[in-house]
Amino acid sequence: MSLEKRLLHGVDRRRFLNATWATALGATALALVPGDDVFAEPSLGADPFTLGVASGDPKPDGAVLWTRLAPDPLNGGGLTQPYLPVRWRVATDSSLRNVVQSGIALAHASLAHSVHVEVQGLLPNRVYFYQFDYRAEQSRVGRFRTAPDASLPLASLDFALLTCQAWHDGYYTVLNDVADQDLDVVFHLGDYLYEYDPRKNVRGVTLSDRFAGETVTLERYRDQHALYKTDPHLQRLHARHPMVVIWDDHEVQNDYSGRFPEYMNMPLDVFLKRRSAAYQAYYEHMPLRRPPTSATNNLLIYRSLSFGDLAEFVMLDTRQHRSDNPCGDGESQRCAAALEPGATMLGVNQERWVNQRLANGKRRWTFLTQGPLMAELDHDVGAGTRYWNDAWDGYPAARDRLFKAIADGGVRNPVVFTGDWHSTFVNDLHRDFKRPGRTPLATEFVTPAITSGGDRTPYGPYYGPMIPANPHIRYYEGDKRGYFRMSLTHERLKADLRFASRVETPRGSVDTVASFVVADGQPGALTA
Repeated sequence: MSLEKRLLHGVDRRRFLNATWATALGATALALVPGDDVFAEPSLGADPFTLGVASGDPKPDGAVLWTRLAPDPLNGGGLTQPYLPVRWRVATDSSLRNVVQSGIALAHASLAHSVHVEVQGLLPNRVYFYQFDYRAEQSRVGRFRTAPDASLPLASLDFALLTCQAWHDGYYTVLNDVADQDLDVVFHLGDYLYEYDPRKNVRGVTLSDRFAGETVTLERYRDQHALYKTDPHLQRLHARHPMVVIWDDHEVQNDYSGRFPEYMNMPLDVFLKRRSAAYQAYYEHMPLRRPPTSATNNLLIYRSLSFGDLAEFVMLDTRQHRSDNPCGDGESQRCAAALEPGATMLGVNQERWVNQRLANGKRRWTFLTQGPLMAELDHDVGAGTRYWNDAWDGYPAARDRLFKAIADGGVRNPVVFTGDWHSTFVNDLHRDFKRPGRTPLATEFVTPAITSGGDRTPYGPYYGPMIPANPHIRYYEGDKRGYFRMSLTHERLKADLRFASRVETPRGSVDTVASFVVADGQPGALTA
């Protein structure tokens, strides 16, 4: 028996069985153990790697490598085979002459012919290159850096924060700029995908009626992800840097909360079926390390990543496990239900896990990386108060518990990274926003949208008048698209805010417009 077939009968067979999304597929999978015919599959007659390649979740000894076979990406992928063997290799050079790891993975129809390879046995803090092939067809070459050894000193780390990339609202000029940067890793904080009908778009792209209406089925979520993945700038970014991803709301539905749709606008069983389809498609298209956990709507995405002795990134899931908005959807005055202990943003298990991470953290810097705005934002510029209930303002008791865990854990340098808002904030976080102390508890950076909102001014005129009534907000800009480029050392975190001149045409530029610094042991950002 050849090495390729032994691999397919051994480790890859086990991974293949574990990777099927629904438990019901297990019986089918047992009947699909690859035999001799798997290598007799004909050429597809078209490029199967139309969606590019990606790497993610770097560890000191490896990373996750991703691709999906989709010769007809906007029409369901174009494949009907139950499974196809995909070869992969990792090398120390971009020409792939010095191969250090290689193998075969199965692209299975139950997961849209996607491939997730968890590479191990590599050296820490090293650049590697990788490629996939199916028979004579080869993917582009990707690049990633493994994480530094968690037990050793690390002098510096360079990374970017991204969020909110509505394909229909603009070109990915920002992502092309991120690809140009010399970075160790990229963090995407959610709204990678939008569920809306993309046929009316500023790009002038004509799409078929497969994309009509809002995204609700597994087939449509797959097509929607494929549409986004066909963008050349997004593909270039994924091929250039490893990406660590979490989701927010639009990967499923705007402002949903756990098991409850926004404004309860559909029956719960219908929504949960939709959510399950969205979660499956998300996994199929992301370089996620963990496979799906069950067939009951769940996908575990909260996790932590360490980079030497310098930084730990605690990646939060602020959607799947939260309770329904205590004070209802939209904005309102604060209600008594929001102060009840049962109101949770993270869920009991994740909250317990976060508290343990904060209590046991050993890194110089601890980053809570998540979706909705954590700082208080009082919408009433007068004597009253009014809050947006989808953000942490709708869950003040849960926020208080998190802030207490940060304080009790003695975290040396806590910083919160936030997406979701289509605006840029730099905030001081206080235990009590109405009576802030002289020294904040932590700093929050809310990264701007990549494209969402386009070149219009959707938030500046609305939120701008509120800012003076919220003095803990140190910086605000609601009308520009861009990202934060971060440079971290033991002594400081430097945040360069880079804005695109425009995104509704493909010829925009990206420049640094402001820089902020958080010094070691001194929470609160200062203008650099």
